[in-house]
Amino acid sequence: MTSSRARRAGLALALIVAALGIPATAETFSLPRVMPSFNQAYTIGPGAWGEAALGTGGCPDLLRATGCLITAFSAVLAYCDIDLTIPQALSSTGSTQTGMDPRILNDWLRARRGYGQCAGDPVGACCLDWADLPRGMELSFHSNRSSTGLNPVAELVIDHALRRGNPVVAGVHWGTACRRGSSQTEDCHWVVLTGKTGSTYTIVDPYNRDHTSSVGVRTTLDAGSLGAYTIDRFVIVAQTPGDVSALNALPSTPGPQTPPATQPASPATPAKPDPLASLIVLLVTLSIVVTAVILSSDGAL
Repeated sequence: MTSSRARRAGLALALIVAALGIPATAETFSLPRVMPSFNQAYTIGPGAWGEAALGTGGCPDLLRATGCLITAFSAVLAYCDIDLTIPQALSSTGSTQTGMDPRILNDWLRARRGYGQCAGDPVGACCLDWADLPRGMELSFHSNRSSTGLNPVAELVIDHALRRGNPVVAGVHWGTACRRGSSQTEDCHWVVLTGKTGSTYTIVDPYNRDHTSSVGVRTTLDAGSLGAYTIDRFVIVAQTPGDVSALNALPSTPGPQTPPATQPASPATPAKPDPLASLIVLLVTLSIVVTAVILSSDGAL
């Protein structure tokens, strides 16, 4: 590459970076409030929820084993000050529950038929149906199109969300397969991104090996409880204004419910995308194209 070409390519990227207001050096930033945390594997102690049955229709899963996504979202709901009330007749504890923790969210989803059937479920409905999460949140869905790290577009979208005070729930992997004998290689675990420090993200990991602790692990993406995580899908959560308690209320006694979904949990109608996040994606993609054209042109520039 000629020095002139290099300067032009660098200028193209610099202009995009300047337009987006991206800092030239690594920054440290975090959500404006502390993210609550819960441990999916909390099985020993008062009110322990780890042995609670997950899903509906005879799903064999337990919160401690596969409840990372439910546990992550219970932390985000608590961050958004969204409490739920589970009447005695619908509670897995046999008594009325009010507040937010993984058991409360799971009981609420079970009562609302908020689980769908995953492709790999041998029986029952074990997968969260995104559309049936409690009201009070707007979700936008994104993917990191890289299997080995975080691509620049995904990084900018995540940084933008966190700077705006919006938590990010991320599916991650840390090896070649989610578990021994499994063909699944992505979204092996779910964590909550809460900020950035240098080149990595601060997270709340819902898996804590200490089964006597009710709280998750506050760590970084490269030092998760299960390994060094790579982000796959991620969901940006924006709190919606207004009192949603009536919308999230359950009947005091079990009644007829809408049949559970029969497809793997995926959003049928994604939330309205953030216009600025969409602009970031467009501008970064344009910068990549412009740079590629400059670097591949035959003539001296």
